[in-house]
Amino acid sequence: MFYLGLCFFFGPHGLMLIQPVRQRIQTVLPAAQYMALFSLMSLLGLGLIVAGYDSNRPIAAPVIPWVVVLSPWLMFAAFFFLIAANVPGWTRYRVQHPMTLGISLWALTHMAVNPDLHAWLMFGCFFILVVTSALTASVRKKDKPKSTPRWVFDGLTLGLASGLTFCVFTFHGVLFGVGLS
Repeated sequence: MFYLGLCFFFGPHGLMLIQPVRQRIQTVLPAAQYMALFSLMSLLGLGLIVAGYDSNRPIAAPVIPWVVVLSPWLMFAAFFFLIAANVPGWTRYRVQHPMTLGISLWALTHMAVNPDLHAWLMFGCFFILVVTSALTASVRKKDKPKSTPRWVFDGLTLGLASGLTFCVFTFHGVLFGVGLS
């Protein structure tokens, strides 16, 4: 199930980074059908990844102790950049690809503290996908015009990232089935 989930989730995401493939699919399918199919495959993929995830497949990857200690701060930064990518604050205005930075921090942090095959495959795929997406953004004409930044949105981002970090660290086991030790 896990591997099928990786294919269902990362396959469509990866294909959409290839401009000729994306254009062809968008000319064949109406926008609503395209979005519905893409969303359905993504949700199915995520569901299969979660259902098939097995942390009992160790690999010879060391756990990096300083990342374990700094993980709350690294995850706060990841959440901050993920939120900042979606609000018109100064962070989004100044940082070229804040979502890429956030997802990269999230993925690399998890890879550094989880020495199991499924973690490395899943988080590694996320890392490769977002870096590839950032590198191909200008070719795909995905560079959005930036609106006038406002400090209030950076403050809101700080507050939301703090709350989200607290909730995730407090309820990680309940939310994701893997407790933090």
